[in-house]
Amino acid sequence: MRITLGVALAAFLHLAQAGELAWPIDCTVGKDCSLGFPDTDRDGVAHHCGKPGYRGHEGTDISISQRMMDVGTDVYAAADGVVQWVFDGKFDGCPDRFHPDCQASSRNGPGTRQGNTVCTELGPYCRDGRGQCFWCFAGGNVVVIRHENIPGVFATRYDHLRRGSIIVAAGQRVRQGQVIARAGSAGNSSGPHLHFEVWGRTYYDPVDPWAGKCGPNTGSPLWKYPDQPWFRK
Repeated sequence: MRITLGVALAAFLHLAQAGELAWPIDCTVGKDCSLGFPDTDRDGVAHHCGKPGYRGHEGTDISISQRMMDVGTDVYAAADGVVQWVFDGKFDGCPDRFHPDCQASSRNGPGTRQGNTVCTELGPYCRDGRGQCFWCFAGGNVVVIRHENIPGVFATRYDHLRRGSIIVAAGQRVRQGQVIARAGSAGNSSGPHLHFEVWGRTYYDPVDPWAGKCGPNTGSPLWKYPDQPWFRK
């Protein structure tokens, strides 16, 4: 008997203990989007013992079609929180590798926005809580949301957003399920998708929201079920 990805996910989620994170994009896995799983422990194997999106992948890639990007596919806040950073204005989909927004950054620093990369200002963002740090993201158009009182979740990051679609601002409080932007293909991207990343304890601390015997998270998933569109039969 052949088991489809959608059926396998549904069976897995039915048994999983509920977490806190809601599905962050308006699509159904196996119907109009597909997944590239994280490899936060960099062993080349995803939580389900299959291949991750790529070795060392720090987030879940949720890929959509060009048509869905053009029509507009909403991206949602995965949990209540406060918007930490917003970056917008990068090209949606690179016409060629020579476009300024499509090239890898050769020099990064606080507040720079070179090539496909955007950097935060210098601030109290160090992992150890000391001194001043900044972080850079190759997602082009990016939103990062800080969360409170969610076990195992310090922040969530949303990359490759459609230019001009971001409707939240830094410092704004958002609710779970609130539309924050639309999916695009900005930054270091080979096609329309949402890179959804979870930070566990502090700034830029990527963790795997999926749970399985072959991943770093062998406990409970961080997802909230069965409220996801792709869980519905």
